[in-house]
Amino acid sequence: MNAYYSALSGWLIPITRAMKSFDIDPVETLEIFGISPSEVNDPEGRVCVQSMGNVFAYCNNKVGNRVFNIEVAKSFHPSVLHALGYAVQSAYSLQEAMERVAQYKRVVSNCCNMYAFEEGEDDFVADFEVYRYSDSGRQVLTPHMIEAFLATLVKLSRDIVGRDFKPIKIQYNFDSLGLGDNCDVVAEFFDCPIEYNCERNAVVMDREIARSQAFGSNPVMNQLHLDVLNKFMCRVDKTNLSYQIENRIVEELPLGAPSQSDVAKQLGLSLRNLQRKLSDQGTCYKDILESTRKRLTMNYIKQPHLSISEIGYLVGFSNVANFNRAFRRWQGCAPGEYRHRYLSSNSLIET
Repeated sequence: MNAYYSALSGWLIPITRAMKSFDIDPVETLEIFGISPSEVNDPEGRVCVQSMGNVFAYCNNKVGNRVFNIEVAKSFHPSVLHALGYAVQSAYSLQEAMERVAQYKRVVSNCCNMYAFEEGEDDFVADFEVYRYSDSGRQVLTPHMIEAFLATLVKLSRDIVGRDFKPIKIQYNFDSLGLGDNCDVVAEFFDCPIEYNCERNAVVMDREIARSQAFGSNPVMNQLHLDVLNKFMCRVDKTNLSYQIENRIVEELPLGAPSQSDVAKQLGLSLRNLQRKLSDQGTCYKDILESTRKRLTMNYIKQPHLSISEIGYLVGFSNVANFNRAFRRWQGCAPGEYRHRYLSSNSLIET
């Protein structure tokens, strides 16, 4: 039996807006495919991906030439992604924003993985791996949905770094017949080569552009949004223990780094059970503690009103020397040096 694949109901907002732009009745159309129109107003609701795929097929058939996919992207606003959208808007750079989408992909849907990484000397890639149905091997998302999502990533990139942003190329792991005829609107929107029959679905962009400081960069707000996002993830993805542990760590760090035994007790688990569950997820408590400390530190270091010693305290280090050693391990330099470079340059990038 195939798993139940769903997507955040917020996706219905750009989809219904696109419908209206083509005089397609949203309420009638959603009801045809078993989606309650009230789902549009539920910020934490989930919608069956197969039903959503049927909506895309129906609307593309009415409009033709893939134009509907692009209109969905043009109608997108980051707020439809709940707290993830706000965390993306306040990220330091496009690279960090894409890494956030990849990290919290379960907010978007449970039918894909996304990887954000540097490739070669010049490229930064947002690689979109779509799961496949176990019985047929067919991708869970239809080609039209995949195109709409990649177009949404491009729209999001333009919101972050400027409207003149254009990718190096778009790649699809299916042939063009899966989308129908080529379309001038699609070509004009992406404004870059579109490649088919590739090994991946991806947006390839210039690494230096991805690294540059974004217009909406705000480390204070970004930290608040990430805290809300982690709490949201604890509700929507109860199977992922990492989010629950990270929340506990964030709450306890100013009083010192909590022990693995303390966190297990707070979560109602034995130490052995917690270790086993984390091992099943391919991680361990030490890695979660380290990544949480680093994430918090890299937000705090960009806030000039916090002293280096205060930051060390906030991320659970008992003295500045231990914090300095950890920071050198993360960034290869002292925290004071990193902050000086950050404040004097808009192009400093985290590694």
